[in-house]
Amino acid sequence: MSIYVLRLRDGNCVVTNAPNEDDARKSVEPLAASEVVTVRELDAFVAQFVLNDNGELTATLLDKKTVADLHQHEYPMLGTANTQSYADFGASEADSKTDAIRFSSTARRHAQDWDERDEEIVRYAVEQERSRFAN
Repeated sequence: MSIYVLRLRDGNCVVTNAPNEDDARKSVEPLAASEVVTVRELDAFVAQFVLNDNGELTATLLDKKTVADLHQHEYPMLGTANTQSYADFGASEADSKTDAIRFSSTARRHAQDWDERDEEIVRYAVEQERSRFAN
């Protein structure tokens, strides 16, 4: 059996194990809320499942290889947005080169501005990813 990731037209993905691509498509039919647009075999997949106090499981992707692989193939615009966000981050011109800035209101405002900018970039990338296959 192999592990497959199926990208759906609405921007979501489903991961399943199956002997082949056709069986992978069939296995997600009851789960897929929209049409499958791509199917790809994964080399590896690592997810953590956390049991909360209400008895619900929440899945989280913590493995850097898994996240990087999904960004590269299923979510390239989101991967690019994250890369761009990290590459653009820099020191504020108002930040002091010699004084401690940890509790500086100017430094805090600079960090908040970057947070807002990054959130906007990621939100835009998510919109683009959701509409990428929406022909």
